[in-house]
Amino acid sequence: MITAIKNNSLLDFENELSLILNTYSDEIEKAKKIIMFIEDILKQLSDWLKNHAFETVQDEITFFKEVKPNIVAKLIFYKEVLLLIATQPIDKNKKVKHFEKKLDSINQFHRKNREFIKYIKSQSTQFDELYFTRKEYKDLILNDCIVINQDAKLCTSHDYLLAKVIAYELLALHVENRIDNLNKSCSIMNIQFNSNLHWTAKKVDLIELIYALHESKVFDNGQADIKEITHVFEKAFQIDLGDNITRSFIDIKNRKSDQTRFLNQLQDALETKIENDLN
Repeated sequence: MITAIKNNSLLDFENELSLILNTYSDEIEKAKKIIMFIEDILKQLSDWLKNHAFETVQDEITFFKEVKPNIVAKLIFYKEVLLLIATQPIDKNKKVKHFEKKLDSINQFHRKNREFIKYIKSQSTQFDELYFTRKEYKDLILNDCIVINQDAKLCTSHDYLLAKVIAYELLALHVENRIDNLNKSCSIMNIQFNSNLHWTAKKVDLIELIYALHESKVFDNGQADIKEITHVFEKAFQIDLGDNITRSFIDIKNRKSDQTRFLNQLQDALETKIENDLN
């Protein structure tokens, strides 16, 4: 497996990870086994990196941009999951708040690192050599502060940050799913709708609309939860938005242009209707 990873292939790693996931049913035990597995992999990679010189700059970029961050991301993710489980309260309502607080911190992280996330999402490469190669002398102002206390042979200025980006996207989906499960007993889930309307636009368009309504505080004087609003729309328009709410909103935020694309289309359509009626 290590040989495959050294050759910039994550296939063996993902296969081993799947084996562990399928072997253990207990969530805590599963997370602990995965953490031990990944830490062992990273220790072996660290020993290798201390004496390794990549044949080309592109090989080094590929390793620190595509291979290592995806391994470290899984470690961050499962450590976060363990911490969430260990610190969750007993009361159900308090559990929901517990997980919502984690979602808030994830969103804060995304806001803080918005430009870097845009760089990654847009598949840009112009700063790859700066971000994802090991150089003995770099402008520390450009570096993530965490690398100052790390061995420069083992990391670059941004590979750990990229790992956190990947991990937090996984964590956001995980936390949203937990909140969904906790809210299943809420009365909103049992509301019966008689409408035959079906949402036929894109799911991401509906998600954009839901977030706009939530942020406008038009329901319950702004006290309505985003999940509650989402469930109402799912029931009303017979659509399953799944676990992709937060992830889709992250994609909306990271659009290069026209971030409120669907809302702009709605405004244009209504203005056109008004103009046509007046003529």
